[in-house]
Amino acid sequence: MAEVGHELHHGGDEPHLLREVMRVHNVLLNVFSRQVGMPASRLALMRLIAACDSEDIGIMEIARRLAVNAAAVTRLVKEMESEGLVDRIADARDGRRSYVRLSSEGFRVFEQIHERAHEFERELGALVSSEDMATAVRVLSRLREALEGLR
Repeated sequence: MAEVGHELHHGGDEPHLLREVMRVHNVLLNVFSRQVGMPASRLALMRLIAACDSEDIGIMEIARRLAVNAAAVTRLVKEMESEGLVDRIADARDGRRSYVRLSSEGFRVFEQIHERAHEFERELGALVSSEDMATAVRVLSRLREALEGLR
């Protein structure tokens, strides 16, 4: 069985970019989520809604952009609405649809998280050189742009 598993791996000293990006992503989200006391799913939702503040965004579009199912988004929005973090605004043309926006409390919380994200980024920057950080950002940005073109 060990031989089969070994055959699934790269055959030399090739870098394991996908594996390493996924591992860093998971650890980064977990650490930051713990630091701000909010689950990563909420962080992602708040960030998306804040970025879409000037446009109406509904559950289906949120689900598409976050690559999760609409039922999960609906549950999360209901929880956050009951906590006063988001508001749902009915669509004037279609009563079955509603849009999601951060409430004033949601914006306040998001601004605190956003500031904490900047502090966390500065802390990470102290762990590696500014040159390495700039290279990582440049490479990851290029990869993201290339992958977004494949959608």
